Amino acid sequence: MEPFFRLPQPSRARWATGLVAAALLGTGSPALADAASGESGAAPWLQITPAPVRVKGYTFKPTCSAAPGTDPTYSFWFRRGPGDGLVVYFNGGGACWSDGTCDKPRSAGNRAMFAGEKAESIYKAELLPGDGPKGMGGILDAGNPLNPVRDWSVLFVSYCTGDVHSGSNTAHYRNPSTGQPFSIEHRGWDNLQVIAAWLQDHGPKVSRLLVSGSSAGAYGAATHYATLRALYPRARSVYLGDSGMGVSTPSFERLRDRNWNYQLPVSVFGAAAQGTPDAAVVARLAAHFPQDRFAQYTRAHDAVQTNFYAQMGAAHACQAWPTVMAAELAARQSSPNVRSYVAQGDEHTILRSPSLYSEQSGGQPFVAWLEQLLNGPMPANQACTSCLTTVRPCAQHP
Repeated sequence: MEPFFRLPQPSRARWATGLVAAALLGTGSPALADAASGESGAAPWLQITPAPVRVKGYTFKPTCSAAPGTDPTYSFWFRRGPGDGLVVYFNGGGACWSDGTCDKPRSAGNRAMFAGEKAESIYKAELLPGDGPKGMGGILDAGNPLNPVRDWSVLFVSYCTGDVHSGSNTAHYRNPSTGQPFSIEHRGWDNLQVIAAWLQDHGPKVSRLLVSGSSAGAYGAATHYATLRALYPRARSVYLGDSGMGVSTPSFERLRDRNWNYQLPVSVFGAAAQGTPDAAVVARLAAHFPQDRFAQYTRAHDAVQTNFYAQMGAAHACQAWPTVMAAELAARQSSPNVRSYVAQGDEHTILRSPSLYSEQSGGQPFVAWLEQLLNGPMPANQACTSCLTTVRPCAQHP
């Protein structure tokens, strides 16, 4: 299908597809708990509740948001596979950055985000029942023979800090209705430092790496790509961001920088890393790692991304978000190692969903495009036809 914006011709460079045998290190840890995988032939998921670690003179303590009334205990998950690859998957769950957004936590028993006429909750403040990867579909389904990473090891990075995995700060807010003060632990950056230390000690030795994430996790995967890449410097490496396109407002970015103490690696983004606009992050990574592949997926009228754009103060977000998204994506595609898949509709995320195996509105089955991204010649950019012409009304905002 012809895309709705002009796309560069794909590179014809090919990656080798042969498997390289790799021995896996043990995954023993005093904080491991076995969990049945429920997937035919798959190793069990291990739920890991890590202790604080000291890295380069700093002590990093794993935690959730510690929003009032929530459980701050933080865990992540690991499943060892027989193949030579590792997926690091960052889970999503909204975000908050101000008095008016951080007073809307989602905790156990709360209704879903953006439920009803009003945004009742817009970020996940604690790990919820059933919040782990067991039972999720898409690339996390080791029992699906169409899954191109079914035999890879998977590290599932849980999310509950409201900062797209990128904060290192205790932020102080006030409830706009009552004036009551409260604090949020925006510690997503810190949590990944703990996980990276665990991975270095207990993780597999691999020759292929996929750093990915959905929604808020797409931003987290970009934030931590360089850290994870450094653990596997000889691996063939791919970044895939699912439904986190970096469309934001300057006022949001200023609040985020201050309240989260937003982190990006200085090794890639320089001394002024914090001032990097969201729309520029993937392109900067692609320039720094020219041999790696970087890709993004979204639907043309993603309802959740549009609603967050409205929460950031964007006027007429329903109409503006698709236009801004397409323009910013086209600019990133000037990088020869950046690709995208834009599908029709307003649904949010694909990587943990069964729809990964049925989506084809971009002109090629998404799972085939993903297989090619990981193992074959560089795929072409794919996009639905005429999918910006239908305006979707927002549930909460104009």
